[in-house]
Amino acid sequence: MYYGFYKLFLLSYILIKTPFFSEYIIEVFYYSPFIHYNWLSQNIYLTFLVFFYMQFLDMKIHYPKIYHVFSRFMLISLSIAVVLFLIETFVQNQPILFFFFIYIFIPALFIITIFAIYFAYKTPKKLGFFIITGILIYNIFAYIALYKTLFQDVAEPLVYFFIGIILESLVFMFGLSYKIKLINDEKIHAQNIIIKEQNENQQLREQHRLELEKKLNEQAEELIKAQEKAEREKLNLLKIGFESELKDIHLASLQNQMNPHFIFNALNSIKVFLIENNKEKAVYYLNKFSKLIRKILESSRIESHLLEEELEIISLYLSIENIRFEEEIQYSIKKEPSVTISKIKVPPLILQPFVENAIWHGLMLSPKEKKIVIRVYNDNGVIKLELKDNGIGREASQQLKQKKSFKKESFGLKLTGERLSFFNQKNKLNYKFEFIDLKDKEGNPTGTKVLFSF
Repeated sequence: MYYGFYKLFLLSYILIKTPFFSEYIIEVFYYSPFIHYNWLSQNIYLTFLVFFYMQFLDMKIHYPKIYHVFSRFMLISLSIAVVLFLIETFVQNQPILFFFFIYIFIPALFIITIFAIYFAYKTPKKLGFFIITGILIYNIFAYIALYKTLFQDVAEPLVYFFIGIILESLVFMFGLSYKIKLINDEKIHAQNIIIKEQNENQQLREQHRLELEKKLNEQAEELIKAQEKAEREKLNLLKIGFESELKDIHLASLQNQMNPHFIFNALNSIKVFLIENNKEKAVYYLNKFSKLIRKILESSRIESHLLEEELEIISLYLSIENIRFEEEIQYSIKKEPSVTISKIKVPPLILQPFVENAIWHGLMLSPKEKKIVIRVYNDNGVIKLELKDNGIGREASQQLKQKKSFKKESFGLKLTGERLSFFNQKNKLNYKFEFIDLKDKEGNPTGTKVLFSF
């Protein structure tokens, strides 16, 4: 942005000095009260250029005190220049802006330029090379043009200035491209580190499970060989204990796989506002995200929680996804008064994969108005939860998936089925879910419904 404004005001400075206008227009401008804009425009574009230097070198992060000093000086000098321009516009033949620019602003800018070269030299990752090269090229040709304008009667002295601008633009074009590459490399590196840590954690959990199974088998064989009938009964009790522990470890493993998956979906939404520098939405978004993270961390330590808490997490998740998709999704969570959701226990994050499926494989592929309705009701003594969307339907979604050259296998629903199975087995329950394809009278798909029975 700073570099764009720098070029814009630089263009306003050199435009009147180009052959694009007739001599009459140029003569009218030079004899008008606005001739002093010649000096004001230089002050403005040089101010934006200094801010570009500081932003490019990340001086606000690495040298905050110097950054604030330079920023205040540039803004104060710009304000003075604007005031002097207004004075000279209404009070003719008072070249005070010229003297301010030549004898105050340019010497101070020269000192700032020296500091900028020094900070650029200390900047890592070769970013400083572009700043140093651009500064030297620009200043050498700019000062040659200024000198020849003030002290030598040379035809077309701005030719040197134009040469400097062209070369400096080429340098910063490559510099900006290189910086964008560095930012992208850092993001990829961070993602690779997270993926590597996840894989290592999963390998450790799997290794622990295999070691426990091996230990169980070894002890079972030893006890079977060494003991009589009474000892076999003890062995059976021991096996039951180990199997229960295995189920707990497997359940915890599934939860640990779900939580990072859930968190990364939310993190993808954050980066949009950070890239767009939308501070108000980013703060609002982060507040919701922090609450969601706290809920997820709390749920990762327990085997079950109340359906009321599960619906609160899903409501947070939907609101976060809806912010990301610019409030396109209309969602609601309804409950019959006769249903007490504060007494029903469910595995944590059991609904999230279905909501995510509805958004990404149903609603996002549909051009019509997007809706998700979650309804909890009592059906002849059985508590049921209905999750309904008006997306393109499972059949159309599967056809689109088959057309893709890269097919990513989804484990979310498979893991949910396994978790529910373990939860039922341990707590002697019969929780289940089923998919229902919704269609209109002509047989066209109108969405998908997932029906849970608790």
